[in-house]
Amino acid sequence: MLPLYDPHIRMLLLQHVAMRLTHSPGWEVHAAGLKLDQVSILRDLSAVDLGALAAMRHLTIGVEVDGPSLDADLRAALLARDARWMEAYFLRHGASWQMMRALFKVHRRLTHERRREWGVARQSGRITMPAPALRERIYQTWRGIDEPMQRMRYYRLHQRYPQWPIEALELIVRQYEVDR
Repeated sequence: MLPLYDPHIRMLLLQHVAMRLTHSPGWEVHAAGLKLDQVSILRDLSAVDLGALAAMRHLTIGVEVDGPSLDADLRAALLARDARWMEAYFLRHGASWQMMRALFKVHRRLTHERRREWGVARQSGRITMPAPALRERIYQTWRGIDEPMQRMRYYRLHQRYPQWPIEALELIVRQYEVDR
């Protein structure tokens, strides 16, 4: 258990415990290390009295964290952060709204809104494409990327050819995939 010393946090926790356990069954109150009469008294304390109680150092108040659950939630939070970063990367580097929908489940309107919000200008008209020999090299690079996630493959491809918008790389890959 990690002991808490800040009187403001301790006061908030005492108030939360009093409110949370007011209508709880006895077993839950006992599981929290309290008695029913203690919860009743806590609930009836004024804010000033609760603040004074929180400032007392004899009362140990602490936090216990479930490590395995924290691990799972940390992994989920990191994956979500990485997905948001990758989505922004694709938008800023010229991914089509169709690609954004396919890889990130972002609808057309939201794609356009985010581009406007971030000041990402798109080239009007047809996309400029590389020369045929370079297209072949780009596709061979694509085939050599050993990555199960499609978005990571396009990210790695764009890292190799950053001078081309992701939409151009996508068109090259699709063209070669259809031709083969």
